[in-house]
Amino acid sequence: MHFPRTLALLACLAFAGLQPAAAQSGDEVEAELDATLLHLAERGALGSFDQPLKIARPAQVRYELGAVVDVRKPDPRGIEVLAVTPGGAAARMGLKAGDRLVAINDRRLDGDAAPADVLRGAVRDGNGAVRLVATRGKSRVELDGHADVVAVPAYQLTVGESAAGTAAGCGYVSDSSLPPRSEGLFKAEITRVDGRSTPLHGINRIHVASGRHVLTIGELIPSHRLSMTQNLQRSRTKQHLMADAYKPLVLDVKPGTEYRIGVRLRKDRLDYASIRDNAYWEPVVWEQREATCP
Repeated sequence: MHFPRTLALLACLAFAGLQPAAAQSGDEVEAELDATLLHLAERGALGSFDQPLKIARPAQVRYELGAVVDVRKPDPRGIEVLAVTPGGAAARMGLKAGDRLVAINDRRLDGDAAPADVLRGAVRDGNGAVRLVATRGKSRVELDGHADVVAVPAYQLTVGESAAGTAAGCGYVSDSSLPPRSEGLFKAEITRVDGRSTPLHGINRIHVASGRHVLTIGELIPSHRLSMTQNLQRSRTKQHLMADAYKPLVLDVKPGTEYRIGVRLRKDRLDYASIRDNAYWEPVVWEQREATCP
């Protein structure tokens, strides 16, 4: 998805825009928000699990030209127009895919300045009025008009704090205790809670609100539990899978309960293919106990 994501980044800067869509239902908006939060969680961009991430913005006005342009790096020929939205401001002005923008509102786009910054500042400072200089093949084209005005409502978003209406109370998850090795259980590493990173220094147990959580688990199985060949394949698997070498554990936390997390070594899955597929272990809750929450 690298190419679509690149275009999305280009389109979300000051110069892009889509035609107005029909009003979405609450479920559709929630689904899109979930997808966005999932993408941010995969990138590790939601911060630490124990610090709610709060974002608040006043109502804003955004100007959109309705064109996708390549702003990844400066180009002495100007920046290429990749697509134009039918019916958008750029189309009304006569801009076409394949044109190269060399100036906007008297600011050059064929120099060394970051094109995204130039575009954003020029449209903003012009209050939506746009004067374009472009090349179309060997011809010079001058266009002018107004960008479309889009109203962005005020919003406040909190990530990592219990939502109103969820079950009251709290609990703990822990990877610090040593599981019973006689049962084929070994230490785990909880790296994330609900997509948010746990402290690097480590703590005895992690305080969480009651309710459903997704833990990201790594295995800390001692190397002497595997043969030299198995350890070599395990190392290769981790290098190949990287972040995908970790596994999720879905946990419904009850109030006043501590969950001790470990991993189980699958002795029936120690062949070459199973280790390559990262199937030689699984995360488990090996003990639950009462715990008093603050």
